[in-house]
Amino acid sequence: MKCQLISQCPTDAHLMLWKIHTPAWPRTLHPLLEEMALQDEAQSTPFGLNGVCQQLTLLPSADIECPQVLRQLTESLSTVLPSPLAHPVVLDISGFSLGNPTVFARLRTLLVAIMNRFYQLPQLGYRQQPPESHDQVWLLTAEHSERAIELAAQTQAIANGMRLSRMLSDTPANDCRPQDIARQAEEWANGHRQTHCDILDENDIHELGMGCLEATGKGSNNPPRLVTLRWQGTHENAPYYAFVGKGITFDTGGLWLKEGEGMRTMKYDMCGAATVFGLMETVKQLQLPLNVVAVMALAENMPGEKAMLPGDVVKSHAGLNVEIINTDAEGRLVLADALSYAATRFKPAALIDVATLTGAVVKALGYDISGLMSNHSQLSQQLQQAAELTQDRVWPLPLDESFDPQVKSHIADLTNTPPNNAAIAVSAAHFLSKFCHQTPWAHLDVSGTALSRGKFTQASGRPALLLTQYLLDLGKVDL
Repeated sequence: MKCQLISQCPTDAHLMLWKIHTPAWPRTLHPLLEEMALQDEAQSTPFGLNGVCQQLTLLPSADIECPQVLRQLTESLSTVLPSPLAHPVVLDISGFSLGNPTVFARLRTLLVAIMNRFYQLPQLGYRQQPPESHDQVWLLTAEHSERAIELAAQTQAIANGMRLSRMLSDTPANDCRPQDIARQAEEWANGHRQTHCDILDENDIHELGMGCLEATGKGSNNPPRLVTLRWQGTHENAPYYAFVGKGITFDTGGLWLKEGEGMRTMKYDMCGAATVFGLMETVKQLQLPLNVVAVMALAENMPGEKAMLPGDVVKSHAGLNVEIINTDAEGRLVLADALSYAATRFKPAALIDVATLTGAVVKALGYDISGLMSNHSQLSQQLQQAAELTQDRVWPLPLDESFDPQVKSHIADLTNTPPNNAAIAVSAAHFLSKFCHQTPWAHLDVSGTALSRGKFTQASGRPALLLTQYLLDLGKVDL
């Protein structure tokens, strides 16, 4: 996918203009646009365009600094940009002050949403005749300023990273096993001198004492993998920023077997791993001057004859013994070993995990807000600021020692499920906090936000905007 600057609209494009930015209106379309402007909602038409473009959309309010307006605009895209898109898209940005950081970030959020409209499930290759996609967004501007060039570059990099993660998440589980993702990660890293990939197979996982990850994957004929991707953006002595993704490529619940309806979307239980993989693609395309690492904990949770049993006790990478009460609470098990591994190997300045971890966070926050829990107030604040700027929303939930009884085991050091079925989302995060080795850490529970739910379910790619903004803010990167 490409996002580029232009000064004149191509005649084969879908042109999107703003109601209040009348100086940018093509003169021959003034009567049509004035009539469309009488409506309060976005208006679109293929008629009366006088050869200026193939399709014309007039967007209502351009007050994208207002979160409500931005939400209305992004929600309207499903109507004004129906899939599959028949033409490249041109968006007028000439009336915006790109020097305003909020305007810049909100406009980028809208542009990424537009670019995400180009990706469709049939592009995965499971139809004999997949639809064509033009995959181009052009930014109409009178002046190719540095900020406009930066806006196009960031939009393209984020959208391409999200496309990678969405395609990986949407791929059926029979083609997206732990070894399949590991192979794709290795191919990705081979394409650039600053990217590196390390793959731990089931034997390495056993040797390194990752008993939680090993237990989760041992019921499957497709053994687990721990995959590490690294971007060396600056000198080796500079700190790392580490991201850990939950990668349950299919979750049956193990011997704590889910009901059929509960299993319907369980190929998406690896959206966290897919998100951090896609983030690395964005980091690479932006050439960020940071050292960034992504660790993907990959396993298939199956009820095979070797599967973990309720009541089993396993030893984690951190040395803590964990009692496995519920085999369907496997996400926190694989993350426990991955977090410990990332914290001890890279000693990162910050450690962030992304996981479709609990249904409880959906009940608390719904489908548009990710849950945020952290052991470090500054890191939590940085993520909240990035979320506010991008409107890739999060909400902080409490996390302190008062939740210790929720993870206490009578036979081992910890248990993977609380005894009272209370505070499920926070209890899971509190369990994870025990494996971070005092590293500044944050947990993003994206069970509600990782999927878009309309006529059908597919991956959303979130929280890519939030995480990219967090990294950009770290160094105030000037692209």
